[in-house]
Amino acid sequence: MLALLAALAASSATPAPSVELRMMIRDGRRIVAESGDIVWPGIGTVTLPIDLIENDREILFCGRHALGFTPAAIDRVTGCGMQWRKRGLPVDLAAASTMGDQPLIQMGLPGTLELSRAQWIVTLLHESFHQYQASLPGYQAAVDAIGVDLNRPGGGWFLSYPFPYARQDVVAAFARMNRCAQAFLANQSPKKVRQLVSDYVTARREAEAVVSPRDWRYYEFQVGQEGVARWYELRLARSAGRRDRPIAAVATDKWDGLVTSLRATEAQGLSIWKRNALYVFGAVEAEMLDQTVPDWKQVYRQRPFSIGAQLANVTR
Repeated sequence: MLALLAALAASSATPAPSVELRMMIRDGRRIVAESGDIVWPGIGTVTLPIDLIENDREILFCGRHALGFTPAAIDRVTGCGMQWRKRGLPVDLAAASTMGDQPLIQMGLPGTLELSRAQWIVTLLHESFHQYQASLPGYQAAVDAIGVDLNRPGGGWFLSYPFPYARQDVVAAFARMNRCAQAFLANQSPKKVRQLVSDYVTARREAEAVVSPRDWRYYEFQVGQEGVARWYELRLARSAGRRDRPIAAVATDKWDGLVTSLRATEAQGLSIWKRNALYVFGAVEAEMLDQTVPDWKQVYRQRPFSIGAQLANVTR
């Protein structure tokens, strides 16, 4: 017992990260808790343990006890318990993951990730949606089923799947989708929204027709997994920006970046942007649904990789 008390006393003396870092963690978690439900009902109740990756150690905030971590003091800035261990993760990581059976967010330092305070917090918002996805019943099973269907069981296929980005018919079909997406984002008239979505859906069907069903299932996966997460990140950053001007500036820059990315993809080619272009299309498709299908988020919770089917309903 004395040895345990001595270990706890020593761990509680472990220096905490800087106040600025702890405030960033506090602010990011607060945005999700207070404003997340405005953008996505139900997300505000998702727990957000954050593993901060420093140069030599990791500090886990707000999490359950994790194997290999040593308990530390309660942090007064975040209000969370802290745990620490010697660093075992890449210092430039920003991802939602699991540790044992505990979902968490793993984030490197702002300087290491080359992010400002506001950019780091917005990245945290993005990863919070991935943690929400992981909390949905059946979500991981659906992801695994797609991996099997793509003949790529196990990890890594998210990044390495050989989608035919460079094939000329695919490039041409996605270029039509691209132009329709840009027209939608540039629109200022509510009366034109459904027609613009209909135009996009027509181009989307043409793109689907030139690839194999397996290739298109990969597209639907990336749209549902990463595209919707990017849309949520931008929407929540815009909401949080009403009280935080630097975050508002990041939100504006990222919204403008959707058009910039579409134009760059059109100019440089799908084979250059590859899956990153799919993320942009997915964010645009989520915005289309948000403007036309009131219950699309409820459907998403049950069928997260059916964005195309929901868009098709807009034109019926």
